Amino acid sequence: GEKYPNSFMYNHDAGGGSTYIMGPYPLMFGRLFFGGRAPEKVLAVGQVDELTGVDLQASIVLSFSSTHKKGVGLNSINNDEATPIQPGSGVANLYYGLLGESPEETLVIGTKGRIKICPPAHAPTKIVLEIKSTGRGTQGKKFEYEFPLPSLPEGAQEKDHRLYNYPGSAGFAYEAAAVARCISKGKKEAPQYSLASTLIGVQMIEDILKQLGVKAIGDDKK
Repeated sequence: GEKYPNSFMYNHDAGGGSTYIMGPYPLMFGRLFFGGRAPEKVLAVGQVDELTGVDLQASIVLSFSSTHKKGVGLNSINNDEATPIQPGSGVANLYYGLLGESPEETLVIGTKGRIKICPPAHAPTKIVLEIKSTGRGTQGKKFEYEFPLPSLPEGAQEKDHRLYNYPGSAGFAYEAAAVARCISKGKKEAPQYSLASTLIGVQMIEDILKQLGVKAIGDDKK
């Protein structure tokens, strides 16, 4: 396992810390359900290690404003609704850290129901959709969808620990296939995750580290 404080996970200059190592996963998920756009506000609180200078854990809130055209009434789309609908608006509450093992479960709550991305959320194989009941005393609907990992390469055995360092890594086959398709078509970026989207994520990480009081890599050497 990784040992404190000598592991790269706690090495500031090597890109250690919870925001760099674990943050990109929930930060991407937080934007995914809002069309991938940049949040209007990013609020961060967390814990910074006094010895190594890296952030050990953090709670993040992302706020997204409504995509509804200003000046146009919402009466038509809110007619007979039990809860008000604000198209595109919402908040994402995120947590990541190095100090403990979280359930790593993603829950998306909407006005009509909720979606649960079962753990491990960074490499899920099951999603549960629950439709909200129409009234008190009525049962909502529940749907489960499973997405098994790709089959192991021929001759490979799960007991062979040299095959993958981390569980669920077989799922990278989908990412590798997407990259191969882009290269074969001469594309410089994947339509599912563009360079612009990546830059939004980088800006969010820089903003979070600044709020947490973590120096950017190389700042102490200038």
